Amino acid sequence: MTKRKLAQWIVNARYILLAVTCICAVLAGLFITRTKINYDLARYLSDSTMTKKALKVMDEEFGTTEQLRIMFVNPSEEALADYTAAVNRLPGVLIASCSPEDTVQDEDGNTCRLISVTLQDGDATETVRQLRNMFPEAGKYYVGGSAANQLDVQRSVADEIPMVMLIAVAVVLIVLLLTSHAWLEPLILLVVLAISIVINMGTNFIFPDVSFITFAVSAILQLALSIDYAIMLLHTFNGYRDKGMDAKDAMTEALTECFMRIASSAFTTIAGLLSLLFMSYTIGFDIGMVLSKGIICSMLGVFLLMPALTILMEKPLLRTRHKPLNVGGDRLASWITRAKKPVAAILILTVLGGLYCNTRNTYSFSHADDNAESDSSIISRYFGTTNPLVFLVPGGEEDSDYEVQRSLVEKLQAVRKLNGEPAVTSVASMVTTGAAALEYYTAAQVAEMTGQSETAIQLFFLMNGFEGSVRADRLLAAAAPFAENNERIRDLQEQLATARLAFFGKTKGRILAELNFSSSDPDAPDIMEEILTAAKSVYGEEVLVTGSAMSTYDISNAFHGDLLTVNLITLLAILLIVTISFRSFRLPLLLVFVIEGAIWITMGVSFLIHESIFFVSYLICLSIQMGATIDYGILLCDQYRSLRRKGNAPKEALAVAMKNGLPTILTSGTIMIVAGFIIGKKCSIYYIYSIGLLVSRGALVSTALVLSLLPALLLLCDRWIIRAEK
Repeated sequence: MTKRKLAQWIVNARYILLAVTCICAVLAGLFITRTKINYDLARYLSDSTMTKKALKVMDEEFGTTEQLRIMFVNPSEEALADYTAAVNRLPGVLIASCSPEDTVQDEDGNTCRLISVTLQDGDATETVRQLRNMFPEAGKYYVGGSAANQLDVQRSVADEIPMVMLIAVAVVLIVLLLTSHAWLEPLILLVVLAISIVINMGTNFIFPDVSFITFAVSAILQLALSIDYAIMLLHTFNGYRDKGMDAKDAMTEALTECFMRIASSAFTTIAGLLSLLFMSYTIGFDIGMVLSKGIICSMLGVFLLMPALTILMEKPLLRTRHKPLNVGGDRLASWITRAKKPVAAILILTVLGGLYCNTRNTYSFSHADDNAESDSSIISRYFGTTNPLVFLVPGGEEDSDYEVQRSLVEKLQAVRKLNGEPAVTSVASMVTTGAAALEYYTAAQVAEMTGQSETAIQLFFLMNGFEGSVRADRLLAAAAPFAENNERIRDLQEQLATARLAFFGKTKGRILAELNFSSSDPDAPDIMEEILTAAKSVYGEEVLVTGSAMSTYDISNAFHGDLLTVNLITLLAILLIVTISFRSFRLPLLLVFVIEGAIWITMGVSFLIHESIFFVSYLICLSIQMGATIDYGILLCDQYRSLRRKGNAPKEALAVAMKNGLPTILTSGTIMIVAGFIIGKKCSIYYIYSIGLLVSRGALVSTALVLSLLPALLLLCDRWIIRAEK
């Protein structure tokens, strides 16, 4: 089927397509709530990483474990004991304890006490909800920990994202009103894209889950990335209407002309996003699939839904027509024509400076809690941050096995930060916390402890095969018959059972270390390298390690390979698509250089302002900036080349191309800039707002270079480009 015949079919079947699209949107809307949102970023690590291997083994051996902290202000000793006992009775709580050492006085003289809680299996976030409503008589108290942070993120996403969307839609509406040909045009554009967004979000249920980052940014980025498709079709339609065609013929011609232009723009965007699928850190797959699907939904919405709505609203559109804002594309072209050499020279030097700065950037793989009022932040203010690390080691129970454990504990305690402080503040294991269970007792000592006669105890030793002395854990295991009548033995047995549950699985032993640095510390990867070297020097490859710091270490190692992969795949895929679209290699090469230069400047700014870049933000911005903002250059180059082919002089061709293309480029660019900026300023979650700010900056730089460097290069390289095409 030719493009014209397909366009005629769409126009003729417009009401059927309108009905089918609306039905799909309603069904998709019903499925939005069925999409599962994942808040655990460690789940996206490759199965080959230490973290994923350790998590799998720990889940099999010990079940899911979470650490929480509860801080009370001015509790009495009796009340604190009651709170601790109540927490211990909750399902899923392995142990809750309060040490006299966990006491701090604030500046106002208030006494703050801390209860440390270990959860075993169960729903940790549900336990946090229970705990936060469990002690109304205590007044204000605080519950912190990773599960509490996850619950706070869920609430922030639920509270902030609807507000961000409302502000974004309002800004988009204002921008569209300024550049539209009729006051009702923005309404049609927003309806088409809103339906496309609903269909995309509703079809996310086909995935096992989507990350909270994807869920938070996908709708607004889909709007910003694909709105130029609708603008392109509507502006082309208006051009044919101005020539006197009726609505149906004008839409047929507009579709015929825009099929390849919009498809090329969509496919370059998709190519950039699909490069994320090749990341070893699979959140790229999550974001890439959802946004690529969103671009396809938007493209189909523009092709199948927009013609029907535009023709249906023909008369109201005519009645509300107005003169669009004159953005002065021809004047900008005239200035660039006169100053093309200095403009090109200055901007190429700026691009090279951006490349240099980009190579010196630093990247972050985790982030401290931004919310100073969150429970975890308040607790950390008084009791310091917690950063637990778990070592899974062979689970032998012989004295020789415990000697190896002691060796690991000594090596961990010897690791130092760059400032000389210990990197590990405490270690909990059978040889530390459970050390009493590994001491040896003679028959005389046992007799004194139990109140039994030494003769009876010696007989007990003989019956159980004990020699002159016996280790406490083996003694307590054999002393079950005496436990009912001896409260001290019963208490010791309960303590031993708790320790064994904490430190022994089916085949593995567990050692818990508390780190003296946060996962967001720039030196964390280097310190983790030392800790891993110490662990492997004792246990070799048999040791497995997991925790926030280990996860950050694995992510940082994966990033550098992912960065090269995403860069190369994005660059080559887009270069290929644009080359096929233009049927030429020289013009696409020019285009890719301009957008790649925009990326270097965007990232280089971070070095100049001494700001580390969150690695996910970098990869997403890279793929979006290359895949989406190149559309602006495609639009300008396509019109310039078409005019040159018709015999226009370079200066005239650039003036007309800039005049025709500038409204679409500015509208789409402004919307992406503003959308990213709103995400950056209105979201409190670092993982989300850092993406928004970088995308906003990238769109700004790309738009500026497409409207300055690209026109200058088109004029300077005109003979090289046009001669090659001839």
